[in-house]
Amino acid sequence: MEMYSFGKGMGLFFGIVVGLLICLVLFRFMNKDKSLRTKHDERQQIVRGRAYKYGFWTCMGAAALIMCLEAGSVVFATRFVTTWIIIFAGILVQVCYSIWNDGYYGVNTNKKRFYAVSLIASLINLLAVIMSVREGNFIVDGIVSDTGVNLLCVILFLVIGIELIIKEGLEKREAAKESGE
Repeated sequence: MEMYSFGKGMGLFFGIVVGLLICLVLFRFMNKDKSLRTKHDERQQIVRGRAYKYGFWTCMGAAALIMCLEAGSVVFATRFVTTWIIIFAGILVQVCYSIWNDGYYGVNTNKKRFYAVSLIASLINLLAVIMSVREGNFIVDGIVSDTGVNLLCVILFLVIGIELIIKEGLEKREAAKESGE
């Protein structure tokens, strides 16, 4: 069983606080009206409500799966990483459902800025993974270390990016069909 020090816990806490403050600044940057809140129309709010429901149930399923694996003494990552796997599973389902049902972007979202912020976040996390692998501490004693969360971020942004590209391509093709008829 892994133990975390008080210092590491405080570092994580302050890291989360700083991360949240950075997110507030980025939300203002990504929204066309410089608002902290992304605005959605009524249809989008309904879609997002369903997406959050599906994301919640995905978290419950992922938590049950992780508990079963741990009960069977299957340990593949630190507790920190497995907790984030549960959270990221829910986020991924919520986002994917929202994208495919046109509830992801708010009416005040600047897509180009959103893409830029997402790309930068992906590259920063990828850099952390590469550095951890180069230093030989990404996998320690057969267990994915805490840097595995950075890999989860890269995977999350990669899946979302690919999905957004596919969705936009399909919408452009559909618009071209409608204008050509």
